[in-house]
Amino acid sequence: MKIAGVGVGAFLLGLGGGYYAGLASAPKPPAAPKQYTITAIGRDAEHNDINSGVIDFFTRENPNYKVEYTPLAYNALYDKIVLTLQQGATAVDLVYMDDPWIPQFGEKGWLTDLEALSKEAGITLDLGDFPKVLIDVGRHPYRTGKLVAFPQMGNVQIFAYRKDVFDKLGLGEPKTWTDVLSACEKIKASGLVEYPIAFRGVKGNPVATAFQPLLYAFGGKILSDDLKSCALDSKAVEALEFLLQLKKYAPPGVENFNTPDVRDRLVGGKIAMSTETWPGWIKDADNPAVSKVPGLLAYTLTPGERERPSPLLGVWYWGIPAASQNKEAALNYILYSASARMQKLMAIVKGLPPVRASVGADKEVVGLRRWVAIQVQSLASAVPRPRTPLWSKVEDIFGGYVNQVLAGTLKPADAVAKACEDINKALAGG
Repeated sequence: MKIAGVGVGAFLLGLGGGYYAGLASAPKPPAAPKQYTITAIGRDAEHNDINSGVIDFFTRENPNYKVEYTPLAYNALYDKIVLTLQQGATAVDLVYMDDPWIPQFGEKGWLTDLEALSKEAGITLDLGDFPKVLIDVGRHPYRTGKLVAFPQMGNVQIFAYRKDVFDKLGLGEPKTWTDVLSACEKIKASGLVEYPIAFRGVKGNPVATAFQPLLYAFGGKILSDDLKSCALDSKAVEALEFLLQLKKYAPPGVENFNTPDVRDRLVGGKIAMSTETWPGWIKDADNPAVSKVPGLLAYTLTPGERERPSPLLGVWYWGIPAASQNKEAALNYILYSASARMQKLMAIVKGLPPVRASVGADKEVVGLRRWVAIQVQSLASAVPRPRTPLWSKVEDIFGGYVNQVLAGTLKPADAVAKACEDINKALAGG
């Protein structure tokens, strides 16, 4: 044993001496991890709160990464992204996109193919935990093309109603828009709340977004399947006439209502139903410090009518500009942000509407954020805005005419005819 010990010691001493004698190269100390700085532009408000939370976790767990995030309001963000991508600027590595923007950016070739990038980086993308429509929307062309955007925030319409009011009146969960109208009549007669229902009516995006699930439930659509012409018809007229019936039970001036007008009445206990509810409106609805109705709201799928429920998709995506010099680092951040672990954590801590089915089924998440189960379920049946680069123009026209119907300045049939005329001009480049 003594001999063996001396032998080992002599061997180690000899090896060390060899280094110093130049007989062998000394081992190099481990190289410091490469430093990465990722530059991102994204939304402000609750998006900033959520994304800042993810960035904090990411940079703590990956200290060789720095993420610089610039929050911007909706229109300013769109303008900034367009300018950045048009110019082929290399200074931006991540862009945070509302899903209707993807066709425009994809058509221009401004975004990186994330599947090809993953393959180059030796990363296998597992997309099975995401509702299929989310991945389809992230592709350009829609459904069939390259994956140029990755889902991060699972915004989708759901239907909210006062369970306590419905129970007192013996009303069941509304499954159809006819159920909603019938409930409005009984709630108004009861006097239990100030107004039975409210919705966004201001022209442009707000009323267009609020009205679409009703239009789809009546079997209508805005554009033809090839996206080349207006498809509004008699079904759209019927849906608009039905919207006017609902207006009778809404607060005065509903044609000028925007998000705060509906959201504040819903969590303030002044209405019994909201035709559309977005997760950001109700993330703290059970918090008595900010809500007058903690535990009293119930959530379900957007009602159907002739057709199945068709809630409107409003998911936010991450994309990597084609000109980015930091693509692999940016991809690492995207996958971290969309991981099941981080989606669960942000859903609990920040009220993130998750994009993963597994998070929607997580008991801890649903126990704290009751709306999450319906929100994730709604993603599976959600309808995206028509996948055309011209959607913003179409939406502006459509929303303008729906607003005029609510304001009483146009009849539904006239509004549909005029809307189609203007939409066809826009699609033809007029």
